[in-house]
Order: sequence, then C-alpha cells, then structure tokens
Amino acid sequence: MTIADLFPRLALVAYSAYFKSTDGHMHIWDFNIRRNNLHLIPIIAQHHGCILVDSTRKGKRIPDALSKTVPIWCCTINRAVQRIKGYHWDTDFHSLPSAVSRSEHAQIEAKMESLVDKLMNSGIDVYAVADQLKKPLRPIWFTPQSCDMIVPDFDDCSFWPVVCLSASEAVENGYQVRPGYLYVQGSGDDQEAWCLGLTPSLFWENHQFILESKGECERRVREIVKDSLEKMNSQATGSFAFIKPTTIAISDLASAQSNWQQFDVIINCSEKNLELNSDTYLHLPIPEGKRGKDSSVGIALSILVNYFDLDGQLQKENKPRVDKKVIQHQLVRIISSWEKASPSRTTLKKVNVYFMSHSNTTD
Repeated sequence: MTIADLFPRLALVAYSAYFKSTDGHMHIWDFNIRRNNLHLIPIIAQHHGCILVDSTRKGKRIPDALSKTVPIWCCTINRAVQRIKGYHWDTDFHSLPSAVSRSEHAQIEAKMESLVDKLMNSGIDVYAVADQLKKPLRPIWFTPQSCDMIVPDFDDCSFWPVVCLSASEAVENGYQVRPGYLYVQGSGDDQEAWCLGLTPSLFWENHQFILESKGECERRVREIVKDSLEKMNSQATGSFAFIKPTTIAISDLASAQSNWQQFDVIINCSEKNLELNSDTYLHLPIPEGKRGKDSSVGIALSILVNYFDLDGQLQKENKPRVDKKVIQHQLVRIISSWEKASPSRTTLKKVNVYFMSHSNTTD
C-alpha cells in the first residue's frame, strides 16, 4: 500500500515544488524568497494538506530538503500568518529527532523570527496566503521503512499535514543488485544527468518499447523525447501568464504562436526565428529548455526593473530608482504570477550587476 493510498484526500505534489536542500544545511538555514513554493498554499487549503515526494543519496533516509527546508518553510509561513491574523495557533519549529539534532533544532528555531521578517519585507503578498490558511502547517515524515500499520488520522487535527515522503530505500553501500536491475539509492534526485529529457509520464507510456532492447535503449529514449517535443509544439495553445498587474506576459513555449496577435510587442527567446517583418518583434536566439526559460525570466525582470515602479505601474519619464530591493521585489512579482519561473543565480547576478553599474541611465 502506498502513502497516497493511506491519505487519499491529500494532494500528491510531485515535480511541481522545489525545496532546496542547501536551505537546510548547517548554519545557512533559510526561507528562499526566489523559490518560495507559495503556489502550494491553495492546493494545501483545498485538500487540507499535501504529500511532498523527494529522494536522497547513500547514507541517508531523508533528504535535507524534507527534514529541514520544508519544516523551516512551514514554520515561517505559520508565524507570518500569526502576525497578520493574530491566530493563537502552533508556531513552533518542528523537526524529526532522528534527522536533526536537538542542538541544530534550537539554532534553527532561534533564527525563525528573522526569516519571518525576511518574508514579510520581501514584497510577497503574505496577506493572500493568510486569507487561505485556516490551520497551521505541520511536517510529517514517511520513508519506505515506515510502518503502514499505524496510520494517523488527520481529519480532526489542529493542523494541516505536509507529508514529507522520502522515496529512497536506504541500502548498504548505496546500491543493491535486484532481479533485472541495479537499484542505486538517490539516483532519482539527479535524473537530469541521465534521463536524456525523459519524463516519468513519457517513461510509463513507452516503458515496454524502451526496455525491450538494451542496445537500443538510449536511441529509443532520444526518439521518444524528440517526438514528444514536436507533438507538444504542434498542438500548443499559446498558454502564457500575465505578470500582474502589468500587461507583460511570459511563456515557456516560444513556438506557440496562436495568441501572439493580441500583443503589441513580441520578444522571442528561442532558437527558432519566425522571421516576422515587424518593428515590434525581437528575436533573441537562446536555447530552449532550462536556459531559455531562465533567460526569458531575466529579460522580463529587466523590463520590470527599468520601466515599472513597485506598484506595477509603467513609468515613461521618471524611471524608478534601482537597488537590490527593487530587483527582488520585481522578481517576486514574476514568481507570484508564473510558478514556472526559475531564474538561476547567474542570471540574477547579471541583472543586478547591470543595473547597479548603469546608475539608472538605461532606457
């Protein structure tokens, strides 16, 4: 029986949240404004909890992202909502004793108020979060070694559970030969290094075709991924998200053109040039995928910083004064409007350096 079967009413969140393990590392505990994962709040509110799935490497049962980063996230949000609403509810920092020492637990708890201050001053609409959260969040942990005979009932609890499920079975030496395959603990955590673009859904749709020939496995995977991308592009509906309250929209699919006619200006951040003869079309040949998505966010961020104030209003003449706080505020605006936004530190650093060195003289 799976954890999802044990808690059928909880939303299963897989591959749609990103809690960085480094935000839970010793002495650098943090609430990540750039990857705030607040798009999970409506899901949690609707289902009264959720299940987060992650994997971990040799020598560990639970990854730092689940044992520390998620608990920090829960506690920070609980305390922020308590400040706004004045609720008399649980604001303690909860951790797993087998994964977090009492000394580290105390050090993290001592830092929590500063993390709440950081969230409250970030530009994120914490009031919208507070309106949705009717119970505090509480992390609960499960591993493949957990006993499924004793199942807690969360229906009448004073909190909404954030179930942290480690999918990795801890094995000696980090790997184990099993009938028909080699199990490597935590390999799912670095799937980008070996999956060749294959997604879980694509694998299960084509697993017989992929696995029936060992010698052709890699070629077949590349073929499946290529066909999937071509099909996705040909059937694209031109979905996009507006960066509220502006009229700037952003998308991760440049080849979806069906809605382009409703925009006054198009910046195409993909390798494919559509060769539109227009003064309102700019082609920036950037590789699609992660780098393309990252760069499109950087470009949108630069436009917001240079031409819009902190209320999202266009400033045609009096350009807003730019500092790191302004850049962060506009980044939060993008992330809040488009949950896929995932700019790298390198991209953000380039944006910061550019505006800091140009003294607001750009146009």
